[in-house]
Amino acid sequence: MNPRRVNWLFFIMLLTEAAVTAALIAAQTIGDVQFAIGPVQSLLLSQAIVFLPSVLFLLGSRTAPGRLIACGRPALVTSLLVVAFTYLCMPAIIAVNAISMLFVENEVVSLQTSLQGVSPWLMLLVIGVIGPANEEFVFRGVIYHGYRRSGRILGAVLLSALLFGLTHLNFNQMSYAVLVGVIGALLIEGTGSIFYSFLFHAVINCTNVVEMLLMDSGIASMSQQQREAYIEAQMQMPYKQALCISVSVYLVIAGVTIALAACLFYAILKREGRTACFAEIFSGKAHVPGEKKQRLVTPVLVLSVLLCLLYMTADILMK
Repeated sequence: MNPRRVNWLFFIMLLTEAAVTAALIAAQTIGDVQFAIGPVQSLLLSQAIVFLPSVLFLLGSRTAPGRLIACGRPALVTSLLVVAFTYLCMPAIIAVNAISMLFVENEVVSLQTSLQGVSPWLMLLVIGVIGPANEEFVFRGVIYHGYRRSGRILGAVLLSALLFGLTHLNFNQMSYAVLVGVIGALLIEGTGSIFYSFLFHAVINCTNVVEMLLMDSGIASMSQQQREAYIEAQMQMPYKQALCISVSVYLVIAGVTIALAACLFYAILKREGRTACFAEIFSGKAHVPGEKKQRLVTPVLVLSVLLCLLYMTADILMK
């Protein structure tokens, strides 16, 4: 895998999603038979849409996943440090999500509503384990390491995170998915193993699932408009004003926790013996031995990004 192939892979993912969506719309009514898939099946299908093209591209390029993707043996102490690091990063992720909600709707609300009545264990399995495992394999595994072979490591970190955000196809989830993608890739560089980026992602998703399960059933079943009205009634102020206050509070908290997370991340680097190689990324000296520097951006990538942005913008305008 190289950057050019990675860009084609992302383009194929978009075409696959468009084709599957069109097929589902066409199959909603077949004669007198109503065809629909449940929320869990929909989540699994969305995972398959990014997983299968990635596997086919690896097979087509005759690349063994173990040769492409860094996967060192996990250590218990490092795992515990990464869990603590994850919770310190979460206020920043929440703050970014809240900032995006000043401009667009929270897309997770509809997912929470649709998952009412689904088994908690099934939700934890699909959202907390299968989703992160698949997305880390595809975005921090195949795509990031494919870009990394260009010799432009910092560019690979940022571009793989951008594609991870774009694949959600809405500005709300994209905002914090990009941040998650950047941190996940830095964890790989800081530990030498994709396991820790998976652990980081899984802890976030599992925590969100637990929060959904603990949420009052009345609130969980509310639509976006109903939640806004509920918040206005509770706070006795306009929704956007209440959201601005929430953003301000989370930004202050995030400022403190990110500083602590940086200290903990340095401790992880020292424990894994990767302080020197990690420092090279930000000094501009980082490179992949034996690899000639290649361009990350190609015409097909530009087309893919434009298609995603056009779709997300059209989706907002049509609501």
